[in-house]
Amino acid sequence: MSVPAAVDTLSPLRPISVTAPLADPVVRGERPHLGWVEIDKLRIDDRYQRPLARHNWEAIARIARSFDWSLFTVVDIAPAGGGLFAIIDGQHRVHAAALAGIDKVPVRIVAEPLAGQARAFMGINGNVTAITPFHVLRASLAAGEPWAVAADRAITRAGCRLMTRNGTAKEKKPGEVYATQWVRGLVDREGEVSRSACETLEVALASLKQSSAGAANPAAWAHTVLRAWYLAVEGLDEWINHPAAVPALTAFLDREQLLGLLAGAEERWRRAKRAGAPSAPVFRLLAGEIQSRLDAAFPSRAAFVAAGEGR
Repeated sequence: MSVPAAVDTLSPLRPISVTAPLADPVVRGERPHLGWVEIDKLRIDDRYQRPLARHNWEAIARIARSFDWSLFTVVDIAPAGGGLFAIIDGQHRVHAAALAGIDKVPVRIVAEPLAGQARAFMGINGNVTAITPFHVLRASLAAGEPWAVAADRAITRAGCRLMTRNGTAKEKKPGEVYATQWVRGLVDREGEVSRSACETLEVALASLKQSSAGAANPAAWAHTVLRAWYLAVEGLDEWINHPAAVPALTAFLDREQLLGLLAGAEERWRRAKRAGAPSAPVFRLLAGEIQSRLDAAFPSRAAFVAAGEGR
């Protein structure tokens, strides 16, 4: 390996010095290999990587126009089979190099399966790069993270979809859950999956999906509505474990006109703001209204079960 000539320094160079090695260090993974790889052998795995938006391409073009090897760090990649490699970190730099007419880039090759690649992506990018909850969710699903798998299963069982990409207002459809960070906050309890949260989420979403508003109107799937409805359903405690829970709650939603309740909560919030008075967030106002109506509609567990069995 050729080494560039030394440059003059104004101060003495200091060696790497530690007091003593750790007694029981934890070193994970195999030692990576360093080298150069042709760009045409590199691939992007969309199961955990971020898509390139317009602002990303603008940044790539800026790098390419004034490409500087001294600013180019190694690209982390993993074998993908057939002589190809998946980029774990560095897709922006690689695209910029390609745009600048460069055919090879320096790499660090790590032997990781898909789950390990996704975890590495989160570890590298989660602390230094602006990534959205959708990026985290995609990577977590690819890595088999328990909270992501459990949440996705619960939402799928409810007949809904946990979305891994954001959509425009026109693109969003009933049954699509975009509040991914909220979902993680419910299910992921310090690294452990909350089974009760998954069960409540499934019942809440299934009943919403089967209601007239939830089946037809994407507005019923806004974050504010989902938070409020989940809180109200959670307040029913063990009642939701009964097979009649979903039909009972579906009938309740159809009778009470959920979106009308939302409009009322929003108007109360606006009135308070105009008057300069304190107010709870809209989702709290809506949850309180729903809970009051649930208490009136189902004064007992027997009434709750009867409502579901009679639907």
